[in-house]
Amino acid sequence: MNYLKVISLLFLFSSFSAFGIDSNSNSSFSCVANHLDTNKEVEVKIISAIRSKNVATAQWPLGYPTIAIDNSAFLKLPKNAQQFIYYHECAHLKFKIYDEFDTDCKSLDLIKEKHQLSEIDIRKLVETLVKEFGMSHRWSNLLQCDLMNNF
Repeated sequence: MNYLKVISLLFLFSSFSAFGIDSNSNSSFSCVANHLDTNKEVEVKIISAIRSKNVATAQWPLGYPTIAIDNSAFLKLPKNAQQFIYYHECAHLKFKIYDEFDTDCKSLDLIKEKHQLSEIDIRKLVETLVKEFGMSHRWSNLLQCDLMNNF
């Protein structure tokens, strides 16, 4: 069992440098969440994911908050869609929420906190998400988040 943990850790840490967006660099994406075992706040790591239907997923390998991103799909997206996806997964990790609507709204809060976000930016984000992922009631729900009521 310990051998498997060591291999997993080596894979996890070797993957960071192979990924195009490194959370340890001066990347425009940054997030903190609590480690599951120590409950200490740590920087969320980013690893490259195997291609799948999900562009990104929130995970806790060995208790460490991690976002696994399909680099080839993620880097093709416009910047506002990248931000939304990254901070959506961050919200899952940071707030330990699983409801997608609540997570979507929290991601807007995080983007606003880190990168400034206006009402028009949210409307442009909805347009981008519809263009990239198709029409979905989920995207229009972003306009119903409490954040929109604060403008």
